[in-house]
Amino acid sequence: MSNSGKLIIITGPMFAGKTTRLIKEMRNAQKSKKRVILFKSAIDNRYSESEVVSHDGDKLPAATLPDGEKCIETLLEAAKNYDVIGIDEGHFWDTTDGFAKTLNEIAFKSKSVYVSMLNRHSDDGNSFNVANELLPLADYVDFVKTKCSKCGKRASFTQRITPYPVLDGKIAYVGGKGDYEARCRTCFTPTPKE
Repeated sequence: MSNSGKLIIITGPMFAGKTTRLIKEMRNAQKSKKRVILFKSAIDNRYSESEVVSHDGDKLPAATLPDGEKCIETLLEAAKNYDVIGIDEGHFWDTTDGFAKTLNEIAFKSKSVYVSMLNRHSDDGNSFNVANELLPLADYVDFVKTKCSKCGKRASFTQRITPYPVLDGKIAYVGGKGDYEARCRTCFTPTPKE
């Protein structure tokens, strides 16, 4: 019996354990003797240039996944050589044409694809385009939970609490503790961009 592919989305607000869950899945696949590759964005260098690192310090080596056409080429090449493909912070490819479609195609090639990603923008609370594209294609969606930093209720939003920095003329969304908080719908307020 052949191994069927799958597309798994791990989503939720910041500090809910998305990356921790992704790392766990990648380790489980390695223990099962699967060929595994984990990707991260070049712009996410908060903790490491060459590892995916969770906010609680768990880490695993990772390759950099570029944007645009190179992203699609890299993913298709990885599908030839690996059984399991993991992508951390999938929302960073929100504007990459064909990202969701390519991941779905890879899953149809009997590959397991895991994507951890924020569920909503921190500025307005609306969903990312890539989330709108990926979620309907997923075989399984794991909405990880955490508590609102203000009231303790279930959080499903990410709140930016510091001004967005501008780097090379572009707003930089990467940040961590001290920049973002998990919030419930009642406690979330849109963050004005400066």
